[in-house]
Amino acid sequence: MTEYQPIDYRLRCHTKRTDLPVDVLRDIGEAYAEIQRLQQECDEARQRTNSILTEIDCRIEHGAESNGHLEAIRSLFKDNTND
Repeated sequence: MTEYQPIDYRLRCHTKRTDLPVDVLRDIGEAYAEIQRLQQECDEARQRTNSILTEIDCRIEHGAESNGHLEAIRSLFKDNTND
């Protein structure tokens, strides 16, 4: 069975091929750039969410009531190292 490799890595490897037409290589390069941009957006959103969750934690610690959804929300935005 072939070892899993992320799509961005596979696209980057394909751009090194010399047997592909120039327009295909350009499209692959653009797709790779878009993946990189989306990964950066995701990382930034995760950081903002963690900041908001930290603020919520502080408010709960200082007397605000928890509605039981904090942990569910937190689990959705934990840093994912499989990106």
